[in-house]
Amino acid sequence: MNSQEKIKKLLNQTVGKIHYNGWNNRTEYGYHSYKIGEVDIRGQRNPAKRIDAYKKYISFDNKIVVDFGCNVGAMLHHMPEVDCGLGFDYDHQCISAANEISKILNLKNLNFMKHDFDKDCYESLNNSLPKFIDIALILSLGSWIQSWKDLYSLCLKKSKLVILEVNNKEEGAPQLDFFRSKGKQIEEIKNASLDDLTGNFRRKTYIIS
Repeated sequence: MNSQEKIKKLLNQTVGKIHYNGWNNRTEYGYHSYKIGEVDIRGQRNPAKRIDAYKKYISFDNKIVVDFGCNVGAMLHHMPEVDCGLGFDYDHQCISAANEISKILNLKNLNFMKHDFDKDCYESLNNSLPKFIDIALILSLGSWIQSWKDLYSLCLKKSKLVILEVNNKEEGAPQLDFFRSKGKQIEEIKNASLDDLTGNFRRKTYIIS
């Protein structure tokens, strides 16, 4: 079995389960597409396109990057230039797939861990993080967790810069207000999520600094 078929099998195993908050990976190969070397697999969203948009504003070279709500970790899998990448998600099947895909792609600087932001304590999450994070990714997560203020507060404590994607204008407004209340600068870098196979184009992306 080649790398593409191995990754397809892992991704397919993350599909079908509906979680307690209503989230599920809907398409045949889940939430993330893969376009790395000879691996070309189409999922709901395209990490490469999203990252290319971010790179117009920031560099990931030799950075410590943490993806909160990482799903199968494809955002970090598409960032081979990072010094260290960590991902957290509440779906143990996604985390297992993320770590196995890292092995298949020979990405030794990545690690993925299970954490439920609404059920597991933030002290344990804090202890799993390095003392300092260069870039925190919070991508369309705030609409799916109740404790988003706790997570965002931790990110501000740990990270120099946050990339925030909100699901839509209505759900994103209180999240942006939270960062404004902390005196943070907010810069919109993407006004639509045109990479989404299902046609959900309403997401906007911001750099919080």
